[in-house]
Amino acid sequence: MIEKVPSTEKILGVVWIVSWILAIWAYHLQFFITGLFCLFLVFILLGRFDKKEEKKPKPLALFSMDKNTRTLTVQKIYEDNLNWEEHEICSGIATLPSGQIKEGDTVTNCKGNVALRHIPTNTLLGGFDFKEQ
Repeated sequence: MIEKVPSTEKILGVVWIVSWILAIWAYHLQFFITGLFCLFLVFILLGRFDKKEEKKPKPLALFSMDKNTRTLTVQKIYEDNLNWEEHEICSGIATLPSGQIKEGDTVTNCKGNVALRHIPTNTLLGGFDFKEQ
């Protein structure tokens, strides 16, 4: 029994079809792996950005400045139980009230470039320019 050997054209045709199927599969596999790598990078970067945003300090209080009366007035408080005794004037001259900080409290007699700092957290609450022009 002699088996018929396929012709060269038929062998080359089958090899050509199989090679194209493998090439198409490898091409899609390459895109799939690239997509997975991009998703991996996105998850890593999103995780880092979220952590950085958590570290941003919140302001303890907001002040409004009145150059005519040379005063700073507390507009908004973001922390409970803040006391004036925990604050200091870093630069310039001003008179701080005493007791617990409340909205509407006024820092008086401001002169120069007044900077107000919360001592326990070493947080600058603001810098206000009362210099005469």
